Amino acid sequence: MNTEEFWAIIEFSRRVVDPERADGNARRQAEELWKQLSRLSPEEIVEFDAQFQDKMDAAFHWDLWGAAYLVAGGCSDDGFTDFRSWLISMGRRVFEDAVSNAESLLRVVDAPGVEDVFFEEFRYVPARAYEALTGRDFPVHKRAGPPAPAGEEWGEQELAHRFPAFWARNGRQ
Repeated sequence: MNTEEFWAIIEFSRRVVDPERADGNARRQAEELWKQLSRLSPEEIVEFDAQFQDKMDAAFHWDLWGAAYLVAGGCSDDGFTDFRSWLISMGRRVFEDAVSNAESLLRVVDAPGVEDVFFEEFRYVPARAYEALTGRDFPVHKRAGPPAPAGEEWGEQELAHRFPAFWARNGRQ
Protein backbone atom coordinates (compact mmCIF):
# COMPACT_ATOMS: atom_id res chain seq x y z
CA MET A 1 0.00 0.00 0.00
CA ASN A 2 1.42 3.36 -0.96
CA THR A 3 0.89 6.77 0.61
CA GLU A 4 -1.82 7.76 -1.88
CA GLU A 5 -3.85 4.65 -1.12
CA PHE A 6 -3.40 5.15 2.62
CA TRP A 7 -4.67 8.73 2.52
CA ALA A 8 -7.56 7.78 0.23
CA ILE A 9 -8.79 5.32 2.89
CA ILE A 10 -8.41 7.94 5.65
CA GLU A 11 -10.28 10.53 3.57
CA PHE A 12 -13.05 8.04 2.81
CA SER A 13 -13.42 7.30 6.53
CA ARG A 14 -14.01 11.03 7.12
CA ARG A 15 -17.10 11.07 4.91
CA VAL A 16 -19.25 10.09 7.91
CA VAL A 17 -18.15 13.10 9.98
CA ASP A 18 -21.07 15.46 10.49
CA PRO A 19 -19.99 19.07 11.14
CA GLU A 20 -23.41 19.73 12.68
CA ARG A 21 -22.74 17.25 15.50
CA ALA A 22 -20.65 17.85 18.55
CA ASP A 23 -20.37 14.18 19.45
CA GLY A 24 -20.25 10.76 17.84
CA ASN A 25 -18.03 11.71 14.92
CA ALA A 26 -14.96 9.89 16.22
CA ARG A 27 -16.91 6.68 16.80
CA ARG A 28 -18.51 6.87 13.36
CA GLN A 29 -15.17 7.52 11.67
CA ALA A 30 -13.52 4.60 13.46
CA GLU A 31 -16.40 2.34 12.37
CA GLU A 32 -16.09 3.54 8.78
CA LEU A 33 -12.34 2.94 8.79
CA TRP A 34 -12.98 -0.58 10.12
CA LYS A 35 -15.44 -1.21 7.25
CA GLN A 36 -12.90 0.01 4.69
CA LEU A 37 -10.05 -2.04 6.12
CA SER A 38 -12.25 -5.13 6.38
CA ARG A 39 -12.50 -5.12 2.58
CA LEU A 40 -8.72 -5.45 2.26
CA SER A 41 -6.56 -8.54 2.44
CA PRO A 42 -4.72 -9.22 5.71
CA GLU A 43 -1.46 -8.20 4.02
CA GLU A 44 -2.95 -4.90 2.89
CA ILE A 45 -4.18 -4.19 6.43
CA VAL A 46 -0.65 -4.76 7.73
CA GLU A 47 0.68 -2.42 5.02
CA PHE A 48 -1.95 0.20 5.96
CA ASP A 49 -0.81 -0.03 9.57
CA ALA A 50 2.83 0.37 8.50
CA GLN A 51 1.84 3.57 6.68
CA PHE A 52 -0.04 4.67 9.81
CA GLN A 53 3.07 4.09 11.92
CA ASP A 54 5.17 6.08 9.44
CA LYS A 55 2.77 9.01 9.86
CA MET A 56 2.86 8.64 13.66
CA ASP A 57 6.67 8.86 13.46
CA ALA A 58 6.55 11.88 11.12
CA ALA A 59 4.33 13.72 13.60
CA PHE A 60 6.60 12.91 16.58
CA HIS A 61 7.78 16.49 16.82
CA TRP A 62 8.16 18.91 19.71
CA ASP A 63 6.16 21.62 17.92
CA LEU A 64 3.15 19.36 17.56
CA TRP A 65 3.47 18.30 21.18
CA GLY A 66 3.48 21.98 22.16
CA ALA A 67 0.35 22.58 20.12
CA ALA A 68 -1.38 19.59 21.73
CA TYR A 69 -0.30 20.80 25.16
CA LEU A 70 -1.79 24.24 24.62
CA VAL A 71 -4.99 23.04 22.94
CA ALA A 72 -5.76 20.52 25.66
CA GLY A 73 -4.36 22.36 28.67
CA GLY A 74 -1.66 19.70 29.08
CA CYS A 75 -0.51 16.60 27.21
CA SER A 76 1.26 13.53 28.55
CA ASP A 77 3.36 11.25 26.38
CA ASP A 78 0.40 8.84 26.03
CA GLY A 79 -1.83 11.80 25.25
CA PHE A 80 0.58 12.92 22.55
CA THR A 81 0.33 9.48 20.96
CA ASP A 82 -3.47 9.83 20.93
CA PHE A 83 -3.13 13.37 19.56
CA ARG A 84 -1.03 12.11 16.63
CA SER A 85 -3.63 9.43 15.96
CA TRP A 86 -6.29 12.17 15.85
CA LEU A 87 -4.08 14.25 13.57
CA ILE A 88 -3.87 11.38 11.07
CA SER A 89 -7.64 10.86 11.30
CA MET A 90 -8.15 14.45 10.15
CA GLY A 91 -6.76 13.65 6.69
CA ARG A 92 -3.74 14.38 4.57
CA ARG A 93 -4.04 18.14 4.18
CA VAL A 94 -4.51 18.81 7.89
CA PHE A 95 -1.72 16.35 8.72
CA GLU A 96 0.82 17.73 6.26
CA ASP A 97 -0.01 21.35 7.12
CA ALA A 98 0.43 20.60 10.84
CA VAL A 99 3.73 18.79 10.34
CA SER A 100 4.96 21.88 8.45
CA ASN A 101 3.47 24.41 10.85
CA ALA A 102 1.87 23.29 14.12
CA GLU A 103 -0.09 26.53 14.45
CA SER A 104 -1.99 25.65 11.25
CA LEU A 105 -4.09 23.51 13.59
CA LEU A 106 -5.74 26.66 14.92
CA ARG A 107 -8.21 26.53 12.05
CA VAL A 108 -8.91 22.85 12.77
CA VAL A 109 -9.15 22.26 16.52
CA ASP A 110 -12.26 24.40 16.97
CA ALA A 111 -13.89 23.49 13.64
CA PRO A 112 -17.47 22.24 13.67
CA GLY A 113 -17.69 18.50 14.23
CA VAL A 114 -14.34 18.19 16.02
CA GLU A 115 -15.09 16.51 19.33
CA ASP A 116 -11.64 16.16 20.79
CA VAL A 117 -7.99 16.26 19.73
CA PHE A 118 -7.25 12.83 21.22
CA PHE A 119 -8.37 9.76 19.27
CA GLU A 120 -6.78 6.68 20.82
CA GLU A 121 -9.18 4.17 19.25
CA PHE A 122 -8.35 5.22 15.69
CA ARG A 123 -4.86 3.73 15.82
CA TYR A 124 -6.22 0.36 16.96
CA VAL A 125 -8.65 -0.06 14.07
CA PRO A 126 -6.18 -1.85 11.74
CA ALA A 127 -5.44 -4.49 14.38
CA ARG A 128 -9.15 -4.99 15.10
CA ALA A 129 -9.94 -5.36 11.39
CA TYR A 130 -7.06 -7.80 10.88
CA GLU A 131 -8.05 -9.92 13.86
CA ALA A 132 -11.73 -10.01 12.78
CA LEU A 133 -10.72 -11.03 9.26
CA THR A 134 -8.14 -13.67 10.16
CA GLY A 135 -8.99 -14.84 13.67
CA ARG A 136 -5.31 -14.30 14.51
CA ASP A 137 -3.47 -11.72 16.57
CA PHE A 138 -2.19 -8.72 14.68
CA PRO A 139 1.51 -9.10 13.79
CA VAL A 140 3.79 -7.14 16.08
CA HIS A 141 5.89 -4.44 14.39
CA LYS A 142 9.57 -5.19 14.55
CA ARG A 143 10.75 -1.63 14.02
CA ALA A 144 11.16 1.00 16.67
CA GLY A 145 9.99 4.53 16.14
CA PRO A 146 12.14 7.56 16.79
CA PRO A 147 13.74 7.55 20.26
CA ALA A 148 12.73 11.16 20.89
CA PRO A 149 10.63 13.86 19.25
CA ALA A 150 12.23 15.78 16.41
CA GLY A 151 12.84 19.49 16.70
CA GLU A 152 13.68 21.65 19.66
CA GLU A 153 12.37 20.66 23.08
CA TRP A 154 10.33 23.32 24.88
CA GLY A 155 9.55 24.17 28.46
CA GLU A 156 6.22 25.59 29.65
CA GLN A 157 7.78 29.03 30.11
CA GLU A 158 8.64 29.08 26.37
CA LEU A 159 5.19 28.23 25.02
CA ALA A 160 3.93 31.81 24.71
CA HIS A 161 6.92 32.75 22.60
CA ARG A 162 7.03 29.59 20.48
CA PHE A 163 3.28 29.33 19.87
CA PRO A 164 1.83 32.85 20.11
CA ALA A 165 -1.37 32.09 18.18
CA PHE A 166 -2.21 29.09 20.37
CA TRP A 167 -1.28 31.08 23.46
CA ALA A 168 -3.66 33.87 22.41
CA ARG A 169 -6.41 31.32 21.62
CA ASN A 170 -6.34 30.27 25.24
CA GLY A 171 -6.79 33.87 26.37
CA ARG A 172 -3.32 34.19 27.80
CA GLN A 173 -1.35 37.38 27.53
